[in-house]
Amino acid sequence: MRKISRFLIVAALVAGLSGCAGVSHALTIASTAGGSVTTPGNQNSPYYTGEVVNLTAIPDAGYRFAGWTGDVETVADVNAASTTIVMQGSYAITAEFEEIRPVEYALSVSGNTGGSVTVPGVGTFTYEAGTVVSLTATPASGYRFVNWTGDVETIADANSASTTITMTATTQ
Repeated sequence: MRKISRFLIVAALVAGLSGCAGVSHALTIASTAGGSVTTPGNQNSPYYTGEVVNLTAIPDAGYRFAGWTGDVETVADVNAASTTIVMQGSYAITAEFEEIRPVEYALSVSGNTGGSVTVPGVGTFTYEAGTVVSLTATPASGYRFVNWTGDVETIADANSASTTITMTATTQ
């Protein structure tokens, strides 16, 4: 009789364990324009309670990862493109991306008595960082060009009436 009772207890434990597959929850993942979720991908997948799911969002060229939104209460770091989420329920999350705006600098150009700046003209102009801008000064009758003054560090030739400047900072 002892052998039968041990067998029944073991059989009951095995039967109980095979019925404990766990609770499944849906994880719905999406992304905005400018990138995608590569791990586990933009999808709707089932995961078990307590399961840790790796998340990786990759921005397209010209974009950056801005954060995870939606049901993010169990996301380890909502600001990290590579992070994890612990499944405690069904969640819908979105990887947000934003366009990277180019750095721009202002170029303020002025002239004085005896001539004018014909290219790009007199005024304030905005250029993307690294842009090479043509500069042309035209002396009035009876005057000659002497030099460019002000922030002249990136002017190719500060002593030439026709030259260029590379935009690396706001310049006057």
